[in-house]
Amino acid sequence: MTKTKILIAVVLSTLLVYCTGFRELTIERIEQVNILSLKKDGVEAEISARIKNPNHLSFTIYPSDLDVTLNGVAVGKANVGGDLCIKRNSTEVYKFKIKSNFSNLDFMDLAKLLSMALSKNLNVRIKGDLNVGKAFIKKDVFVDITQEVPFGME
Repeated sequence: MTKTKILIAVVLSTLLVYCTGFRELTIERIEQVNILSLKKDGVEAEISARIKNPNHLSFTIYPSDLDVTLNGVAVGKANVGGDLCIKRNSTEVYKFKIKSNFSNLDFMDLAKLLSMALSKNLNVRIKGDLNVGKAFIKKDVFVDITQEVPFGME
């Protein structure tokens, strides 16, 4: 009986320590957008974003889909997560892959995408809920950032 009480007390105190003082992760800025491939059926790109974690714990980003808009054209979802670990008390650049198919785009959107290839900068918007967590703690962090960033093709 006393072992059960001790175990419950340890679990509750651990949860209390983890949950107190949680400060949200923030995407401070988008560093760069690189087009990895541009084919007739879709585009694959990589976005580099600077993320700040002010917490004393590192966090894992669980699978999340963020809506991505380039120069006003909704190009798809940034598939974020899996093995991405955000270090504790840090501000670092992390890379996210975007995969989009052109099935949802009309002719004018395709023309805008082609004109992007000639530009040096892109207006990028990332919006959605980023699912982060550590052990028993899971939280959705709302992200909505718009910024002009350098554009590159690999």
